[in-house]
Amino acid sequence: MRDQRSLFARLICCIILMGAIHLAHLGWSRLDRQPQRASEYLPSPVAMKMLSLGFDNLLADFYWLGFVQYVGDTSARQKDRYADAEKYVDLIVTLDPKIVQVYYFAAFIIGSEQKQPHIAAQIIDRGIAANQENWYLPFIAGINQYLYAHNDVLAAKYYRMAARFPEAPKWLGRQADVMEAKIPSVIKEVNVWDRIYYSSKDILVKERARGKLASLWLTIYKKSPATQIKKRALEQLNKLGAQIGD
Repeated sequence: MRDQRSLFARLICCIILMGAIHLAHLGWSRLDRQPQRASEYLPSPVAMKMLSLGFDNLLADFYWLGFVQYVGDTSARQKDRYADAEKYVDLIVTLDPKIVQVYYFAAFIIGSEQKQPHIAAQIIDRGIAANQENWYLPFIAGINQYLYAHNDVLAAKYYRMAARFPEAPKWLGRQADVMEAKIPSVIKEVNVWDRIYYSSKDILVKERARGKLASLWLTIYKKSPATQIKKRALEQLNKLGAQIGD
């Protein structure tokens, strides 16, 4: 019972602390208006880590949920181009570097939407260092290098790193061969998105991959002069639930 009271007291302190950090970050002069950007209320990762009272994982989950809502607000993100994504991601991985999903978004948002794959790579490398038994992290690093940094050689290197894990899927080594092969880039890109779509369990990641695959197969269908390739593209579009007019 005493342990439960102690845990409850720590939790209350943590909640109060979060509020205090938010107030300090906002500044008393700005309390009469709503913050316009996430950066106005997101605390410093270093400060939050120092003052977390041991509730790092709980706080990371809190900000992860906030980040998912931030990403899901499509109309707002079309306006600000995910301006606060890096700050969200840095805060989350500082508090809990084992939330694997956040590294996907480092690639898809910081690497792709913000066109800063080098910053995404730094964040994902932090994840690799903190999750040395997880093949997903070098796999995500390879995705970032291939799709957004356009570095086939480094992407293949990360894929081979991921392939060394006993639980890693067998296709990772073959995918590295594809990346290094002298074949049309659209085929390589289809292979990458196909593996993302069928290996990820995250709904937002799968939906992004489905959209990219549909777009690529539609391009192949429209531009390929070969009947057999058109047939293959049409089959894949149907499998993805996409229509020719999408």
